Amino acid sequence: MATAQTSPPVLRRRLGGLLRRYRKESGRTLAEAANALGWENTRLSRVETGQYQIKAEEVSTLLRSYGVAHQETLAEVAGVINSGHRAWWAAYADILPRTYADSIALESEAVLIRCYFPQLIPALLQTPAYAHAIISSSPRAATQRTATALVQVRQARKEILTRPAGPTELRTVIDESALYPRAGSASDLMRDQLLSLLDMSERENVTLRVMPLDAPVHSGLTSNMTIMDFRRPWPSLVTVDHTRGGVFLEDSEDVTAFTEVFDAVCESALPSDQSRDLIKKYMKGTPHA
Repeated sequence: MATAQTSPPVLRRRLGGLLRRYRKESGRTLAEAANALGWENTRLSRVETGQYQIKAEEVSTLLRSYGVAHQETLAEVAGVINSGHRAWWAAYADILPRTYADSIALESEAVLIRCYFPQLIPALLQTPAYAHAIISSSPRAATQRTATALVQVRQARKEILTRPAGPTELRTVIDESALYPRAGSASDLMRDQLLSLLDMSERENVTLRVMPLDAPVHSGLTSNMTIMDFRRPWPSLVTVDHTRGGVFLEDSEDVTAFTEVFDAVCESALPSDQSRDLIKKYMKGTPHA
């Protein structure tokens, strides 16, 4: 999993948690494991809680001492240290809150993303004009320069869906209310956004469904959610966005709970083909004709 130039805390925490899990599965005490590196056990304890960075070669030494011999696993875990120089979002470090940078780092390595944002088009499917309208509408509106940079970030994030090698799979549900043109918006803003949704929905790795206005009450109404699944051995996690940033839910029980909610949301939504038909009707201005 790629990191920014200085490993964001959430990634250090996930790496530390993974090392702790492997240590416990091997039956080694903290002191015994630390001895493999010639460390004090307090130092390894800080690594396992994400408070201290660790080098790739030290990760490999620990994993081998734990009996982890699977080469892909060794390469994947060590790669979290070595791939930081590839983080494109580091160029926007002056405007990105830490939690946002963390989220992008995780998103860039996810193999499957499931998301639901009531009343909004998901960020990974937003056009530049739509994204700019959303970003500029905040009560804490950014300067024009910052808003433009945040739109650039949002567009760059979409590359994970179209990259030639291993594009991320996206499954999302969009509320029908999000398809309505917003008051005061340019006449072509929503048309371009809807056309973009149709284009993206044709990709094999994108599943788009619409929650109709007459859908029954469902559990997804209480919160937005993004569930990310990763390559072995990284566990899945959930992010929940809010006005001041977002939170990461990494406990397996939390992931299971949100997965059940997302599945329930999908059950209440229209099938993909009917969703596309409804979007086309909105483009014609006759959604319920």
